[in-house]
Amino acid sequence: MAAPLIRVKDLWKSFEGEPAVQGLSLEVDAGTIHGLLGLNGAGKTTTIKCIVGLLKPDRGEITVAGRSVTTDVSYKPLIGYLPENPSLPEYLTVEEFLVFVSRLKGLEGLRLKSSVSEVAELFGLSRYLDKLIFGLSKGLKQRVAFASAIVNDPHILILDEPFNGLDPEAQSIAKAKMREVSRGGGSVLVSTHLLDTIERVCDSATIIHNGKDRAWGSVEELKQLAGLGISASLEDAFLRIIAR
Repeated sequence: MAAPLIRVKDLWKSFEGEPAVQGLSLEVDAGTIHGLLGLNGAGKTTTIKCIVGLLKPDRGEITVAGRSVTTDVSYKPLIGYLPENPSLPEYLTVEEFLVFVSRLKGLEGLRLKSSVSEVAELFGLSRYLDKLIFGLSKGLKQRVAFASAIVNDPHILILDEPFNGLDPEAQSIAKAKMREVSRGGGSVLVSTHLLDTIERVCDSATIIHNGKDRAWGSVEELKQLAGLGISASLEDAFLRIIAR
């Protein structure tokens, strides 16, 4: 069996002595969309920031595509990352920002130009390319942020609350892109509190509570672990699991 594209084992991370993540483990296999579920403050964003290299774990092992994120940065061109609250340079135009991100991700020449054009068209941004980000609505800014996460056609997508501010059309586009990555043999890790989204989009999920992984498996398996039938909602299963 192939190794998971994302693997977290016994992750610990504290801030000023307060534990945010306590021994968490999770795996995301190739060809899957995996959800990370938890209440606010459960440790989801801390976990994701450790995976993408923005935070250094206190201890534990994290590998992406078989490479340790603490010692080998060569995994970074493989990923697309969307933070929970993207900070965009508001006095660049949409095109300038997408070109800047493309260059950071190693694109150049015709490939860069075509990639920027493709993601702009995908998210309905083509007519905004010459507009300053400052003047865009919140929803359009979120479209720009998602477009920047996929401009390098990543093999692995890591998304933290990706649907914040997205209208139904943009959400549909984002979900289609997530499925495209997984069907192409890549992996998607998505953190969200929108349990109905996880139920419709994800193949599997890890439930995290107080910094610890409490349960993982397919949506059906999580319902069974909660002692519920298949007809129950994932929300019911989630609430029952974290209440234990």
